[in-house]
Amino acid sequence: MRLLIVVLSMLITIPCMAQRNKNRSQNRKANVEKKQPSASDLLFENMLPSTRKVMFIDSIVVKKDEFLGHIPLPSECGVLADNQEGASFLNDFINKKYFSKRDTSSISSIYTTDKLAGQWSEPQKLSTLGNADYPFLMADGTTLYFACKGEGALGGYDIFVTRYDSDNGTFLEPQNMGLPFNSRANDYLYVEDEIDSLAWLVTDRNQPDSMVCIYTLVPDRHQSYDVSEYSSAQLNSLARISCIRDTWFDQKQKNKALERLHALRKGVVIVDSNKNIKFVVNDKTTYTSISQFKSPSNKENFQKLQSMNGEMEEKSKSLQNLRERYSSSGKTSQRAITEEILSLEKEILRLRNDIILMEKSIRNTENMLTN
Repeated sequence: MRLLIVVLSMLITIPCMAQRNKNRSQNRKANVEKKQPSASDLLFENMLPSTRKVMFIDSIVVKKDEFLGHIPLPSECGVLADNQEGASFLNDFINKKYFSKRDTSSISSIYTTDKLAGQWSEPQKLSTLGNADYPFLMADGTTLYFACKGEGALGGYDIFVTRYDSDNGTFLEPQNMGLPFNSRANDYLYVEDEIDSLAWLVTDRNQPDSMVCIYTLVPDRHQSYDVSEYSSAQLNSLARISCIRDTWFDQKQKNKALERLHALRKGVVIVDSNKNIKFVVNDKTTYTSISQFKSPSNKENFQKLQSMNGEMEEKSKSLQNLRERYSSSGKTSQRAITEEILSLEKEILRLRNDIILMEKSIRNTENMLTN
């Protein structure tokens, strides 16, 4: 009888043990599956050792549909605008435009058009760029930055760069800009101001819905962090732009960049007394340094002149944005925009006359002191 009880007990226990072993096996399998890295994780880890050494000097959070108006890009670098279907970029010569446009399935593509004999050519679709938006062309006329979704992106939009091959008449295969420019969130725009050595990155990483962060940075020279000097956690933090203060590896350079940024926001041009300038005094004399001015007041007046020119550039940029808005607005909105355009045109005309008078005054005084 005892033997029978033992046998029955074993028969009951074995299925229970088998079930527990099966559960453990399933749990281990589930844990293994959970730990499998995604394609985005693998791409991030692959990019991490090449994280670019970039100094971020400032950041502001603004509404996503307004961020283009918060980038103080000088008109010499072109004009950014919202075309209601995406974004557009107009070069400083106002003869080449890149813009994005969505199709019926909401896929965005970048188009380009040229102004020839006063007329814009038929837009050409840059089909090799994929689902792309927010174009920006560098002053060299060949380097194009843009945002793109899909293959090769960490998540959402990533910033890519390509260059125009004049021999083949096409753009080269786009390259992902890597970290810290991109993230698993949407990284919309990269803009560079070579004149002031500043750049801007627009992203919605770590931001609530409908908001983006605009980072101001000092353009790097393709230098990456030395991975031997940073722990994995530190490198991850730098790649994600967790704290811009951590990127202030040169305090002097950071302070000078902030000065340039504040001046841009105020429409002021900072003039370094040792920096080369160009001011024509007469047919035989051209000043290349502020120290050459004979009149102490003219040194100040020249800086005022530079500020006026900066203000003129900002107003011209605003006027171009208004004209862009006018062309894509309805009749009701166009009437209001027309008034703004006319008012701004008057301000620009007044400012242009003031600049001419200031230049004439400086030139006359310097000629009197030279003779």
